[in-house]
Amino acid sequence: MRETLRLKLSQFFISFKQNDHSQELTRFWLLRGIGFLYFCAFFPLIFQFKPLLGSDGLLPLSHFLQKTQSYLGDLNPFWNLPNIFWLNDSDSFGIFLIFLGTLLSLIVMMGFANFFILLSLWIIQLSIYHVGQTFWGFGWEMNLLELGFLALFLVPVFNLSPFSQKLPPPQIILFFFRLVLFKVMLGSGLIKIRGDACWSSLECLSYHFETQPIPGPLSAFFHHLPKFILKGGVIFNHMVELILPWFIFFKGRPRLMTGFIFILFQLTLILSGNYGWINYLTLVMIIPCLDDSFFKKVTPNFILEKMRLKKELDEKKNRYQLIQVAVSIVLLYLSINPIKNLIGPRQVMNASYDQFALVNTYGLFGGITKKRFEIVIKGTKDKKISTQTKWIEYSIPCKPGIPSKKPCIASPYHYRLAWQIWFAAIDKNRIQPWLVHLVYKILFHKKEALSLFEDNPFPRIPPNYVKMDLYLYEFYNPKKHGDEGINKKLWYKRKFIKSYLPPLHKHHPKLKNFINKKGWPLN
Repeated sequence: MRETLRLKLSQFFISFKQNDHSQELTRFWLLRGIGFLYFCAFFPLIFQFKPLLGSDGLLPLSHFLQKTQSYLGDLNPFWNLPNIFWLNDSDSFGIFLIFLGTLLSLIVMMGFANFFILLSLWIIQLSIYHVGQTFWGFGWEMNLLELGFLALFLVPVFNLSPFSQKLPPPQIILFFFRLVLFKVMLGSGLIKIRGDACWSSLECLSYHFETQPIPGPLSAFFHHLPKFILKGGVIFNHMVELILPWFIFFKGRPRLMTGFIFILFQLTLILSGNYGWINYLTLVMIIPCLDDSFFKKVTPNFILEKMRLKKELDEKKNRYQLIQVAVSIVLLYLSINPIKNLIGPRQVMNASYDQFALVNTYGLFGGITKKRFEIVIKGTKDKKISTQTKWIEYSIPCKPGIPSKKPCIASPYHYRLAWQIWFAAIDKNRIQPWLVHLVYKILFHKKEALSLFEDNPFPRIPPNYVKMDLYLYEFYNPKKHGDEGINKKLWYKRKFIKSYLPPLHKHHPKLKNFINKKGWPLN
């Protein structure tokens, strides 16, 4: 009976195996990619964790957990909001976890991984994801959790070797990696068609490069391309996201060519702007579309030699088949709601259907903003506000500010403040509470908050007043805006729209009352 079960399991897994390659190198590079993604997620937090989520941050996680505990009442907080910060919500513990995650991600990038290392990385990511609030409201955070969970079953429990004799590349797990890529690409394509008419009229790229969250140095070039090229780009986008995803499940050349086109698509997106590490995440998901025949051509000889020193792998020696079957059944069950969302008429762009974010639904840029609005933060030393008041701007890394500020190259580094202030400007009629908190901290010269800016225009004494204004930005175009901007090396033309937040003094009673009502600490 036992031998019969083992034989059936072996046949089940062999059915997922490609005919010509073991995919040992595919797994090797996939794990290195997972390590790189964890590094992209954790390394920026060395500098951003305390200003955003620390005890003196914009959205303190300790305060968030207290409110959550009060809301949950007698319910188990670890189950309903699983995160390790329930044990310790101090800044020092948070920084420890971030450094640990960064170190472990580097170890995985170097070629060493086992179950416990990847589990530790997954737990850290899950914990930060659940306490990150507004600043972690991105689809790629849960996407990494889904990939990170799958990666647990690519490696042995204890062995750190990049090539394992006891665990051949589990084809069923690689299948689920491809399924995640399918959901990301098709979900993004469908949400575009359903979400904004400009994707159907082929007009979206006429706006997108100018209005994206963080433009790059080449964004203006893409924006000013001829209309027929931009429309052709939309058609190519539809082909990549709506047609090609189905070829992910083919074997051989169709899947390989699909992978190469996906790579070209992602590299184009990387050149056209700064999207954090989302494009790199997608590049890692493309790895299982390739095979060892490709990776042998790009893998250094010393790694190939290590692989040759290992004995030939035998599918029948896989001791983890029962675990892989059990995990597969759970994942298939959890996939029901995401698939329903994908094919249903009311598709949600990014959503998780379980508290561990094991299986999720994805989508990108379902709506395109047609105009670029920016919130500009300004301060003054003047004790009284008048028409003669001189306001000095605070510059946010990689965000448009003064018109001569050159767009930067940031990806895969993720400036979370820059992204969220972009969202805040879109919803220009509603003031985000965390932005008021940021103003409060600027007025009190808080070091952590000020570290989020490129520099502090008031290094010794804090400003007496801080305000926020809303501007309309356009890429500078000599034909449209005149030649006078050429000598000034302008990147943008901007126009004042309205006051977003009126001038506030640190002793303003409404400001203090607002901070107090939110439960944030008063100075």
